[in-house]
Amino acid sequence: MDMSLIFGVFSRRTPTRPTPRKPLTEEFRHRVVMALRDALGERWDAFWVEIHKKLAYLHGKPRLSAGNAPNAMSDVMNFIMNCPDGQFFDFVELALTSGVLGTQDGLVKVINQFFRVDDLAYAVTDYVWTEEIETNIQGGKRRVRSLTAYPQVIFRGSQVTHALVIEPTLTLLKHPDFVSANAEFLNALTDYRKGDHGDCLTKCGSAFESVLKVICSRNTWPYDPQKDTAVVLLETVFDHQTTLEPFLKEPLKIVATLRNRLSTAHGGGTTPRKVPPNKAEYTMNATAAAILLVVSECT
Repeated sequence: MDMSLIFGVFSRRTPTRPTPRKPLTEEFRHRVVMALRDALGERWDAFWVEIHKKLAYLHGKPRLSAGNAPNAMSDVMNFIMNCPDGQFFDFVELALTSGVLGTQDGLVKVINQFFRVDDLAYAVTDYVWTEEIETNIQGGKRRVRSLTAYPQVIFRGSQVTHALVIEPTLTLLKHPDFVSANAEFLNALTDYRKGDHGDCLTKCGSAFESVLKVICSRNTWPYDPQKDTAVVLLETVFDHQTTLEPFLKEPLKIVATLRNRLSTAHGGGTTPRKVPPNKAEYTMNATAAAILLVVSECT
């Protein structure tokens, strides 16, 4: 059992927010369980045994609910129908890492639809897969696909912004070339959830820089992978990609500027740097939009 998956769930990443979000409805919780039922089929009983074990470790309690539940399923059901919202999201994330359930892209889409139906400000990210070409002893090659990241529940800002910017960026970064950028952008989202807004800006800048390096590498444009920063890389991109109008250069540099001026990537001297959440959210959206633009223009 992978304990890092158990103790890395939603409530362990996300501090209590001063302004409560719209609470989960009873109907939402029931819909998620019904969707799991449809996805599991005959594996239903085995799933509840597995998920009970994970939640017991997470909460340090062999029995999750009050009373004398007759089996693992009853104990988990009594718990998840009455627990705080964050703990229900833990259940969702642990379910989507289940060996009994397996990877279920369709289930992720269904849960996101449930969020939209109840106008809840959350979303579930997709499974992230990486494909590599592996060479055997005889020199034969085969394509190997490995799971890089499991779905996570994230805070969703504006539904329009999430649908048009964040979600397409997460989809784009699933390409094997962007494995580093994908990890950095997911870490930025995690830092935002944790309230580490300075680190969020740092990771956004790193993700954008990684994307620019991939673009230069794909197009065989000269760059120094060890020394070139995002600003230098943007100069290279604009020098070689004529479809990018020069006036776009400064707006695209904003991600690097925010990282340099506000993030924890550089020392603040005698003035501690405290990044407010609205600027961190703006940086995430700006980074995602910048990535979508430069990749679409340079591919």
